[in-house]
Formats: sequence, C-alpha cells, structure tokens
Amino acid sequence: MDVDAVSAALLRTAIRDQQASRRMDPGDPVAELRATVRALARAGGVRIRTGMVDDVLVVVRADADVWHESASQMREKLVPPRPPTSTRGA
Repeated sequence: MDVDAVSAALLRTAIRDQQASRRMDPGDPVAELRATVRALARAGGVRIRTGMVDDVLVVVRADADVWHESASQMREKLVPPRPPTSTRGA
C-alpha cells in the first residue's frame, strides 16, 4: 500500500465531501495512514479528525455536518457498506 497516495486521496475526499472512509485489512498500516493524513491536513491548514469504526478508517473534517448527527446516524454515514458476498456454489 502506498501510504502517501492513500493518505492524500483520503484527505482530498474529506475536504471535498466533508468525510472519507476506507475499509482496512489486517496488517494495513493504520497508524501510519492516520498520522500521514493528519500531517497533510495540518500542513494544508485543514482541521480533521481520524478514527477507526470497526475495520474502517474514517477521516472527517472538524466542521463537517455529520458532527450534528446522532451516533448511529454518524456511523451509518461514515462506514461504507460491506461488499456483497457471493453465494455461488452454495
């Protein structure tokens, strides 16, 4: 995984859409991604928050509308749906 490219993409999306998320796999460099996104945001003067929701890394602008939502609504908006599971051969 290209940490710099993924971090930059997450930040660009969060700036544009107020939030960004990416599902993480075991072994992905989550701490490094979070630190890199925060460093890029700080350098660009953008206030963000990063965190994990289950296996999803989320990046949210500090001024995002989602902060005014309930916890359940926020979670629903931040976590992308799981891809469908194939039932072929079952």
